[in-house]
Amino acid sequence: MTHLIRTTALVTAIATAAVAGSKVSEIDVTADLSAIENYPAAAVWTSLETDLETALAERLAGQIAGKDAGEAAEIHVEIDSVMLASNFEQALGVGEWMLKGDVDIDMPDASKDMRYDLTVSADQLSAYYPEGTDPATATVDSEMFYTAVIDAFAGNIASKLK
Repeated sequence: MTHLIRTTALVTAIATAAVAGSKVSEIDVTADLSAIENYPAAAVWTSLETDLETALAERLAGQIAGKDAGEAAEIHVEIDSVMLASNFEQALGVGEWMLKGDVDIDMPDASKDMRYDLTVSADQLSAYYPEGTDPATATVDSEMFYTAVIDAFAGNIASKLK
């Protein structure tokens, strides 16, 4: 499923900021969430593709290419692993929290293309929780955890284009 990023009212407002990095013409995220067996978590994670695309577009708003922009970078992310252990499984050491995907950033100059595996795990999320949050209280079926994972994943990708 390919989503060509079109300027919306929100993105247009943000896009007026000065552009420092590469222009981006497409953000495409695909994920197969059918493997999630933690049902409460699966209910929260149903819009992962859209939410990650939106988070990337927000972070790159000043770099979204217009229709007449010519060549621009394209971002393709394929989420291939979502491990959502329950707190009980995590405490027993028999499960872990992790979101893993293949990131492909096609630049106008092919010599600058970037392809890498990106893994975000629970250990990396503390910086993305609201101030004063005890990471031990975060559960895979909470909005706070979900938002932190999306922010960490999108933040990494966006940093490559700044």
